[in-house]
Amino acid sequence: MSATAHDMTAPRPHSSGAVYALYGALDPRALTLDTARRNGLHWTRIPTDQLAVLDTGRPALTDTTLADLATHHGMPLLGAVGFDDWWNIALAALNPGSPLAGARALVTDKPHFYARLAQHGVPVAAFKSGTLSPSFLRVAVDQFGPAPILKPATGAGSRGVYRYRPDLDIDDNLALYSQILRLGHIDSTTTIIAAQYLGDDQRPVEISVDVPVCDSRISALTIHEKRSATAEPPYIDNLMISPPTDPRITNHLAALTPILAAVVATLDVDDATLHIELRLHQQRWHVLDVGVRPGAGLVAHAALARTGVDPRLLHAAASIGQPLHPAAVHSAKGTYPATCIACCYVHPSLRRDIRIDRYSPFADTLRRADDIIGWHLNIADVDDTIYEPDSGLSIGIGAADAATATTRMHTLTAPLHFTTQHNDLGLEAQVAP
Repeated sequence: MSATAHDMTAPRPHSSGAVYALYGALDPRALTLDTARRNGLHWTRIPTDQLAVLDTGRPALTDTTLADLATHHGMPLLGAVGFDDWWNIALAALNPGSPLAGARALVTDKPHFYARLAQHGVPVAAFKSGTLSPSFLRVAVDQFGPAPILKPATGAGSRGVYRYRPDLDIDDNLALYSQILRLGHIDSTTTIIAAQYLGDDQRPVEISVDVPVCDSRISALTIHEKRSATAEPPYIDNLMISPPTDPRITNHLAALTPILAAVVATLDVDDATLHIELRLHQQRWHVLDVGVRPGAGLVAHAALARTGVDPRLLHAAASIGQPLHPAAVHSAKGTYPATCIACCYVHPSLRRDIRIDRYSPFADTLRRADDIIGWHLNIADVDDTIYEPDSGLSIGIGAADAATATTRMHTLTAPLHFTTQHNDLGLEAQVAP
């Protein structure tokens, strides 16, 4: 789950994003990473300095690194897998002839990709691309209204996405967006896309769909309703449920099928995991972005809980050209009918109470709970006047329905004052059903 607008400042493209080298043997009937590991698959994270060398694409630099990665404890290199949209040159070197290389390159060239989607009948926002400047912004406002969306033309993620602020003049918007790009390690001279803002009302409808493709067939989908991503700045995906319950979404789910099929046809992939972001605009689903990889964070855990197939393993198998067995994938069954995943934090006024020993019993509770599908607990406990302690929690719940999952979420997080809110309306954990 990640930010989708205004002040996305995460580093990009080559200072984040893990890439793993895969060794040993891959059991094509394994459906989870644990099963694959037990049956002979091993992986190790490739250091950033080695990825940087490989991403140059220059043989004089890459040959030594490829030789260093060729074996691990006597096991041969099967290939490598990345779980974001970057390091594509490095991945191509590690996966010669990878069937996903073309699709990954296409989705990181937004103008070309949007044009290809439109050719396949997939609705996308009206857009234009150019160099960031006052004249470019003026044309964008004239063509797309008072609050167009700005984003880099490269990449399939949400980094560097900005909604033009009509309360500021063009020069102020230019100055602010340039700083956001700089803080996100994005060169302000890169080509920028200006696009029409999609949304039918003050609370737009946005979903993400994780699409497993196996043997040219779409298997079970995982559709997440974004409860917090469109509500208020900074537009963070802090609370997501699957399946959706908002009638504005459920009334239009049938219309997703041909759109998703057209996206797969556009990318021309036989085996892959796709993460597709869509918005409802004028009663039609419009594609915002597509990643040729699973959704980030606990999105993959939710997909596993609901479908029985770990999208990370499906993606890894497709990346190295050894796809999972179709019969195993298409016959898999999930564990839970519904999931709720959330990113939580502690309100600043309560950070004086953050201590590692305070969270140890909570971690034990998470380990013992059968309905917890995944969690990441990060605690910064400091003893220094100038630094503030901090605590963050990503947590996923499986249940019979979304209401039960969100209620369980509140029960777990409220005693430690975790919240998914970005306003100061209250200090109590707020996880609205």
